[in-house]
Amino acid sequence: MIKGNIKEIIGFEPYFETDAAERNISKVTGIVRYVVEYANGATEELVTTLRPGENFGWSIKVMQAAQAWLNSGGVIPEWVPPTPEEIRASMPTVTARQLRHGLLNINMDEADVEALVAAIPDEEERKRASIDWRTANEYERLHLLVVEISASLGLTPELVDSLWDFYRTI
Repeated sequence: MIKGNIKEIIGFEPYFETDAAERNISKVTGIVRYVVEYANGATEELVTTLRPGENFGWSIKVMQAAQAWLNSGGVIPEWVPPTPEEIRASMPTVTARQLRHGLLNINMDEADVEALVAAIPDEEERKRASIDWRTANEYERLHLLVVEISASLGLTPELVDSLWDFYRTI
């Protein structure tokens, strides 16, 4: 259990099932961001997920503080679905092995990627891409090398998203 007091509620991020008009914090689902002050005067920004029925331990203090915040004019915003870029940024990484095996499924191999890297006109960018291709253990969906190679192959971001999900299963 956290040994401190909630100093300030920073805000609330709703989940898709949250009714923004709800005034009873125990009936909403989402993330509460807040500042805790410890006995030594140090402060820390923390995050707690609230879900109806999961009200125990520290979350009771968070719920009480969030309810007071809501009662004093705090606003639960409407849930906004994440953008495709936000979804891509949060996609899990794939290993170098998964990526290389996945590329075989679209008829590409390491030599094809190396040729694309060698064709990058900017020397410094080409060197960095070469290092990344040869030494990375894993890749993020929005890694510059992944984005550039996908674009040079004419693959849409949506297709790469699907491939990325598939690569994770290899």
